[in-house]
Amino acid sequence: MDGQTYVQSKMRPLKSNNRKNRKSSKKNLISAKKVSFIKKNKNLLIEFWHLLFFSSTSIFLIIVFLNQAWKPISFDQTKITGLSGITKNDIKETTSIFYPKNLLELNPKEIESYLIKKLPIKGVSASRKFFPPEIHLNFLEREPIAFASRGFSNKIEKGMIDIEGSWIPLRFVNKSKQDQIKLSIENWNPNKKKEIILIIKNRFIFQSPIQKIKINPLQEISLKTEHFDVVLLGSGTDRLIEQINKLNQLQKSLPNLLINTKVKIVDLKDPTKPELKIEKILKTEQ
Repeated sequence: MDGQTYVQSKMRPLKSNNRKNRKSSKKNLISAKKVSFIKKNKNLLIEFWHLLFFSSTSIFLIIVFLNQAWKPISFDQTKITGLSGITKNDIKETTSIFYPKNLLELNPKEIESYLIKKLPIKGVSASRKFFPPEIHLNFLEREPIAFASRGFSNKIEKGMIDIEGSWIPLRFVNKSKQDQIKLSIENWNPNKKKEIILIIKNRFIFQSPIQKIKINPLQEISLKTEHFDVVLLGSGTDRLIEQINKLNQLQKSLPNLLINTKVKIVDLKDPTKPELKIEKILKTEQ
């Protein structure tokens, strides 16, 4: 009996420890669930406030955007860059059909297309800005390279052309740029645009600088250079490089071949057989 009592007394503390461990585990589990629940609720609350904040901000911005977008704007709210010869007043007159309108009604591509048709420009980019409401226009003007004259409505109109042979009314060219240009084109017309462009692009090959390009009623082209009053090229420029080379050769050789004479006309319609018209130089000219 004493042995059995001893064994039982040894086992009882073990049962007591297991109960304590189970109770502790339950308490820990409950505590963990409670912490998890609080943390989860806290995260939900934070997410709710984030959603509320961003929703409110988005609604506010949409209201501000719509308010700005539907508000009519005037030309004074147009920002312009890239102008030289064309004035802001020219732009105002040209774009008058677009104002006053709200920003959503204004189509940047439509504005660009209209300005390119109406003004002598190479390009323009238009964009809208909502805060503050503005239209931005950035221009790329054509660079004039020669003075030009043409028949227009039984009158002679004066203007300029660029390297692409495009016509530029004189009033759209800055005075300082006009003063730098020495080349001119007489009787310019679009039918000879290709030939004129070719001559202009090759102008630096001439040893005698070109001063004038002239187109006669028969659509034949002639040049006036620093050393020659008239250089006949004919109606086309298929042999232009050959004609230029021949003219350069003549410029080198003629002073030694011709004494007391001056070349008035160089006919280079056939560059292999150039013809010269000369005249005697009077003593008073010498």
